[in-house]
Amino acid sequence: MDQIKIGAFIARLRQEKGWTQEELGERLGVTNKTVSRWENGNYMPGVEMLILMGREFGVSLNELLEGRRLDNGEEFRAAADRNLASSLERPYDRFWGWLERRMERYGAFPLVTAALLLILGACIFGMFQYRQARPADVGLPGTFACEDISCNGQFTWIYFTFDRDGQYYLFDASGGRLEHGDYALDEDVITLDNGETVRWIVIKGRQIYDVAPWGGEQLAYHHVSDIPWFINCSPEDFGE
Repeated sequence: MDQIKIGAFIARLRQEKGWTQEELGERLGVTNKTVSRWENGNYMPGVEMLILMGREFGVSLNELLEGRRLDNGEEFRAAADRNLASSLERPYDRFWGWLERRMERYGAFPLVTAALLLILGACIFGMFQYRQARPADVGLPGTFACEDISCNGQFTWIYFTFDRDGQYYLFDASGGRLEHGDYALDEDVITLDNGETVRWIVIKGRQIYDVAPWGGEQLAYHHVSDIPWFINCSPEDFGE
């Protein structure tokens, strides 16, 4: 079936009746935009709609599917055979037939370009979804922050900073020094040694997970920078 030819035939039948696209749409229970899509060959009406349309125009279903009036019985039989063969056509063959007609009309370049853009867009979207679901682990050095934590009865920000010399610093937003020591990174596990105790924390995606220094509560620190940050304090303050 040639959608362009069928659309042109629908437009000619409508014009012969003296109807606007909106008037035809009202008779068929659709919008004028749908009628316009039919007539431009961008959309194929369903079988039920074609039957209803044939009654309005006084033409047969075969004539609508052929996109022209059929004058005798021989033409009707030939058209019926073609339309039956088209209905039995596999979706794969139908798609390639549609593609060939578009290539004949517009040329291969626009279709190839559109297909490549569609594939590229699908790849970018898939990669974005994958990274959202499985973010890559961040590396060190860097700074991580945990917001609105109750520390000594007050809500504050807690910062974990790792420098390039294997030193880590744990402090709050007011400059309170909570912990300082050496660290070592092994894949997604960080070993912390403050000279008195050794413990391990884990990197997962863009976060690190550690136990709060004042109790057993587990905290999640979010990655905020690839460089060491010091808020209201300096590395020298930890040496006192």
